[in-house]
Amino acid sequence: MAAQEPSPPSTLEGNKPGFPKKILANNLDDEHLCNSCQKILRRPLQAQCGHRFCSFCFNKIVSSGPQKCSACIKEELFEEPTSILKQGGACHEGNCDFMIILCPSCKELMRANEQERHIERECPEKTLNCKYCKEPFLLKNIKAHDEICPKYPLICEGCAKKKIPRGKYVDHIKFCSKFKAPCRFHVVGCDTSVEKEKIHDHERQCSYEHLNMLLHFIMGIKVSLESLQPQSLEAANHKLQELHQSLRELELQMSQLVGGGGLAASVQGACAPTLAPSCTPLPNGVEAALELQLQSEKAKVLELSRRCQELELKVSTFENIVSVLNREMERSCTIVEAYNRQHRLDQDKIEILNNKVRQLERTVSLWDLSIVEMEGKMREMSAATYDSIFVWKISDFTKKRQDAVGGRAPAMFSPAFYTSKYGYKMRLRIYLNGDGTGRGTHLSLFFVVMRGNSDPLLKWPFNQKVTLMLLDQNSREHIIDAFRPDVSSSSFQRPVSGMNIASGCPHFCPLSKLDSKNSYIRDDTIFIKAIVDLTGL
Repeated sequence: MAAQEPSPPSTLEGNKPGFPKKILANNLDDEHLCNSCQKILRRPLQAQCGHRFCSFCFNKIVSSGPQKCSACIKEELFEEPTSILKQGGACHEGNCDFMIILCPSCKELMRANEQERHIERECPEKTLNCKYCKEPFLLKNIKAHDEICPKYPLICEGCAKKKIPRGKYVDHIKFCSKFKAPCRFHVVGCDTSVEKEKIHDHERQCSYEHLNMLLHFIMGIKVSLESLQPQSLEAANHKLQELHQSLRELELQMSQLVGGGGLAASVQGACAPTLAPSCTPLPNGVEAALELQLQSEKAKVLELSRRCQELELKVSTFENIVSVLNREMERSCTIVEAYNRQHRLDQDKIEILNNKVRQLERTVSLWDLSIVEMEGKMREMSAATYDSIFVWKISDFTKKRQDAVGGRAPAMFSPAFYTSKYGYKMRLRIYLNGDGTGRGTHLSLFFVVMRGNSDPLLKWPFNQKVTLMLLDQNSREHIIDAFRPDVSSSSFQRPVSGMNIASGCPHFCPLSKLDSKNSYIRDDTIFIKAIVDLTGL
C-alpha cells in the first residue's frame, strides 16, 4: 500500500484567516500582521508590492479578479502594476522553497528547494548505468556493483598495466610474466613469491635449498611412520593370535557338535548320570550363530592382513623415495661444489679484469692530463705574440671583480707573449681589487718574466723599458704607467723556475675610475696593453 503524504498541521490550514493577537503576550510589529484581517499571519504570502497577507485573505481578495492593494492606497504608495493583487502574484503561493515534501522514489523528507539536487545526486533509489558494462543499478548499490562488474578496470600487481577488465584479469595474470606467484615448493617450506619470468631462475638458483626442504619433509613423514609402525604391527599380530585361537576353539566346538562321533558319545555317556539335562544337543539357531561368528572373525583376519601388507608397501615406497633423494642430494652437492669452484675462478677473472680496468683508468687519466696540458699550450700559442706588444682582453669584468673582492680569485695571469720568436718570454698579472698597498683602492698590474726555451741565448738581467696601459675604448685617454727594470732585483734575473716574482704598479688605476661611468669598461670587458722597448736588443 502506498504511503500517504503528511497533511499540514491544523494551525497552518489555508482555509482560515490569521491567528488572534491574544495568543501572544507581546505586541507584534506590523510586518507580522495581515494587511487585510489585521491578525497574526497564517500561511503568509507577500505580494509584489511587499505587503503581507494570510493565504486565506489573499485568495479571498483576488477570488473576484485582480484588485488594488488597499494597504498601498492607504500608505499612498499605489503604483501599477506592482500594487495590483492577482492570482499567482504572491510569493509562497503553493511553491515555498522550504516546504517539506517526500521524495517520490525513496520517500525521504526534504525541503522543496533540495528536491532537484536530491533526485540527481543523493536518492538511493536513483537508477544509474554503469559506465563500464552499461548495466543499470541503483545508486545505493554502486559499491556492490563495482565489486562484481565484469568490465571494472583493475591494475595488474605485476606489470602495473592499467584498465584491465575484471573478466579478463584472471587470463591476464596467467600469462603476465611480471606477476608474482608462490614457488612450487611452497608445500615443503619455500615461502618466496617470484615473478613468473624468473621462476625457472629461482628454482635453478635454489635447487639445493628446495631439495633440502623436500628431504626434511620426507624424513619427517618417515619418522612418523616408523613411530607408528611397531605399535600397529604388534597390535595387529596380537589381534591375529587372538583370532586364530578363537578360530581353533570354534572349529573344535563345531566338530564336536556336528560330527556326532565317538567323542560326543563318550562325553554324553560320561555325563549321563549327573549332567544329563546340560548335555542336550544345541538347537539349530545356536549352530548358525557360531558359524556366522566364525565367518566374521575370518573377515577381520583378512582385513588386518591386508592393512599390514599396505603398511609394508608404503614403508618400502618411502624408503625408495628417500634413497632416490639421497642420490639426488649427493648429485646436487657435487654440482654445487662445481659451481663454487667455477665461482672462485670467475672471481679471480673478475679481479684480474678489475686490475686491468684500474690500470686503463690510470692510463686514461694520464692521457686526459696530457690533453689538458696540450690544450693549454695550444691556447697559449694561439694567444701569444712575438713583437713585444701584447693586448689582453678581460671579459666578464663584473663577475671577476666580485670574485677578487670576495677573495675567491684575487689575481689573474695573462697568456704568455714574447719580444721575438726567440726572445724573452713574459706575461702580465692583474689584481682587480688591488694588491699590497693598493688593496681595495686601486687596480694593481704587474709584469712577470718567465723561463723560456731561448734564455741561454739572451742577455741577463732583463733591462728593457716596460709600458703598461689600460685602454680607453673611445681612444681618448688611456691610463699609462711605465718603468725600467731594477737590474739588481731578482724579478729580472734569468728565471730558475717557471716564472720570477712579479714586479710592477700596485697603484696602477684607482678603482673609483672604474666604479663610475667610464669608457674603460664596455660590454663588461676591459683591455690591458703591454709594450716592451726593444732598444738595445
